[in-house]
Amino acid sequence: MAAGLSVGALALLPLLNAAATQHWPDMPSRSVLAAQVEQESGWRQRAVLKTSREYGAGLGQFTKAYRADGGVRFDAIQEMAARHPELRGWGWANAFDPHYQLTAMVLKNRDNYRLIRWSEGEDRLAMMDAAYNSGFGSVLQRRRLCANMAGCDPARWFGGLDKASGQSRRRQAGYGQSFADITNTHVRNVMVVRRVKYRSYFGEAVVSR
Repeated sequence: MAAGLSVGALALLPLLNAAATQHWPDMPSRSVLAAQVEQESGWRQRAVLKTSREYGAGLGQFTKAYRADGGVRFDAIQEMAARHPELRGWGWANAFDPHYQLTAMVLKNRDNYRLIRWSEGEDRLAMMDAAYNSGFGSVLQRRRLCANMAGCDPARWFGGLDKASGQSRRRQAGYGQSFADITNTHVRNVMVVRRVKYRSYFGEAVVSR
């Protein structure tokens, strides 16, 4: 049951599971949430990403993004706390709090999943993860582009929306990849590479792609 799981994962998986049970009890695959935490932070509560564009904090890497003039472009923690009563009391003073971080991850994924009504199954979960990484708007953009590409099925992620990105394909300083590649890598890592080790923890059947 715990084979291959890190000490950090074993310590925090019960908290993630409790957040999912409370806020999204019918979530179709909690292993995806666990794989996201690993992808975002490696289960390190004090994980930080800092570039000239953004500052990301905590298990779920919720970010504050900056304009070129140094002004705040968006503040993910402030936005999540304003949108969800369950997150009242969360701010940058306690940004790394694991309870708030994991609850916010569940809620953000739940919101995106419910918006992705045109897909189902694994593809819907993959699109949910893409939306977590780069925003729901970027998934909608991919869907529009895919719909206008020969042989591209907008209801699929792998072999569909992963081939149809309007994001920049220029390698970004501080990231090592283009934004289009970052999103595609994120989804593959979460859905294919990292997720399998968490399936048994949550009692999910292992399926082959």
